[in-house]
Amino acid sequence: MTSSSDVTNASQPQWQELKALIEQTVQLEPTPIQLGARELTWYRVANPDTLLETAVAGSVDEAGKPLPAEELDPFWAATWRAALGLDQFLARLDLSGTRVLELGCGSGQAGVGAALRGASVTMTDAVLLALQVAELNAQSVASHVRFERLKWGVQQLPEPRFPIIIGSDLVYDTSLFEVLDECLRQHLAPQGRVYLSEPHRHTGDSFAKWIRQAGWETQEHDLDMQDGRIPVRVFECGLPL
Repeated sequence: MTSSSDVTNASQPQWQELKALIEQTVQLEPTPIQLGARELTWYRVANPDTLLETAVAGSVDEAGKPLPAEELDPFWAATWRAALGLDQFLARLDLSGTRVLELGCGSGQAGVGAALRGASVTMTDAVLLALQVAELNAQSVASHVRFERLKWGVQQLPEPRFPIIIGSDLVYDTSLFEVLDECLRQHLAPQGRVYLSEPHRHTGDSFAKWIRQAGWETQEHDLDMQDGRIPVRVFECGLPL
């Protein structure tokens, strides 16, 4: 049974202001979602195609310079099965009091799920709008999450390394494997574990081979989402001692 504290509610002034700021760019739509074994009201982008159209057309900053490609990435706005699968996988772990880093948080499903399970989560993305939407969605666990902009291969967080790093649908582009590897090595604590989910794409098969060749030890876990579709795959990765 869901208590009132489990339900995201944008009625308080600070959340109303954040929601209004976001909706200067995209329209939000509340929808029910299950994370951390709880029912939440989730704010999703009502028309992700708007972001895709903006990305295709190109955009500029206040100085008139073209925005970097990662700041135009529209794909974070979708609700991916891989994020929901990773949330289900996290139920197998004891996250109480554990520091967790989420890479490419998008609208925040996996990170919020981890926080609901007791983790202290740093949620990161290269896209500012994604971080704003994630913050709106994380209001029910606001005391357990923080938000940082992070561009792989360019920036490094100025804080202790994390025992657990999570990410969903990060391995869809083979050209990003090297900067993802660099980011993981910069932020993972000794003996730490990385959990990356994806829906059994062919690029995931390529990642499985690539990450082992890069020196990581890996295991693969399949999660049946009970939706009649192919399982979500979670790569569990660690560096040898």
